[in-house]
Amino acid sequence: MAKIFITGGISSGKSQFAENTALALYKSNIIADAGMSGGMAGGAETDADNFRLLHFIATANTNINIKDGEMILKIKRHKEKRNKAFAVHENFGDLTAEIDAVRNYFPDERVAERCVILIDSMTLWLSSVFTGIEYFDSAEKTVLNFAEYISRIKCSVITVSDSLGFNLVPADAYVRKFVELNGLMEQKLSSLSDKAYCVIAGNPLALK
Repeated sequence: MAKIFITGGISSGKSQFAENTALALYKSNIIADAGMSGGMAGGAETDADNFRLLHFIATANTNINIKDGEMILKIKRHKEKRNKAFAVHENFGDLTAEIDAVRNYFPDERVAERCVILIDSMTLWLSSVFTGIEYFDSAEKTVLNFAEYISRIKCSVITVSDSLGFNLVPADAYVRKFVELNGLMEQKLSSLSDKAYCVIAGNPLALK
């Protein structure tokens, strides 16, 4: 079970690196446990069962951005490039419930622990959690609770975030607080992860 955090700027290549990392981790789990028996109810695992061990949680709120042609096009491109091995979920709200639903599919805890879940992106999720400057405290609590949840969940989780700290200081107060909250979220996710990377121009740099 691995916890991996990946950050980077817009169009840095972090999403592709995250998908490749998830696929490699998934394949290594399958190879390592090839001799495992009785994983699923009814006997040995099948290819279909293994397929459901690799999950992608997309957090873009298409309901809000339905009129944003650029966002729609970006989402479309990501879907076209995404490896078909992923079981895809769309959730921009309660990520803990989504992850629990994935794990609870498996009656055997040993199999649930081999799940690989990729969440892209945490920053888009944060934009749904932090909807106004007056909600900063509650959004911060939600971020901290989610980080604590990820730290104890028994499966592999890869979180992807947009690095915003290298930009100019925004003039808008809400955006400044959003950048602050995003930075806090990145610190928490990075601190609990076994590995952390920053992707720049398609090059992943190991942070830990």
